[in-house]
Amino acid sequence: MSDTTLDPSPTTDPPGDREPARPLSFWEGRGELLIGAVLLLMAAVLALGNLGMDVIGDGGLLGPQGFGWFVAALAAVVGALLVASTLRRTPERRRALAEQEGTNWRAVGLVLTGVIAFSALIDIVGWLVMATLMFATVATGLGNRNLLRNLTVGFVMAATVQIVFSGMLGLNLPSGLLGGL
Repeated sequence: MSDTTLDPSPTTDPPGDREPARPLSFWEGRGELLIGAVLLLMAAVLALGNLGMDVIGDGGLLGPQGFGWFVAALAAVVGALLVASTLRRTPERRRALAEQEGTNWRAVGLVLTGVIAFSALIDIVGWLVMATLMFATVATGLGNRNLLRNLTVGFVMAATVQIVFSGMLGLNLPSGLLGGL
């Protein structure tokens, strides 16, 4: 019989031979904190927008404010859970995450750029174009490098939402540049 063990854990050095762990910066192992904060900010902006919306009549659950409240609540809950989860990490877990893989700031930047551009330009450019571009930007930021497919899928999804909103719910999304066509 062999004297090998099946335990895959690495051997540990005696306590006197280890270097003391350097202190972690606030952001190491907490890359998701930025996304949680952006979600909370987005929830607040949506809630303020809903409160300031001029609605004629009751509107009901599926009225003009219904979806806005649903998205605001969902963003607030997910943002709060993400922030809480990130802040509760132990230093050991944060150190392991920081060593394992850093935050992909390019992906975060692309996703945020897509969302911010969509929010800023939807009234000027219109729903169909901006939703298509936002989908393509976010999909690219999350790792899909096939730009033509991202644009095609984004267009199909944006067009479907536009048809449902205008045809079935009677709500018009901003037409922007395509409004005169």
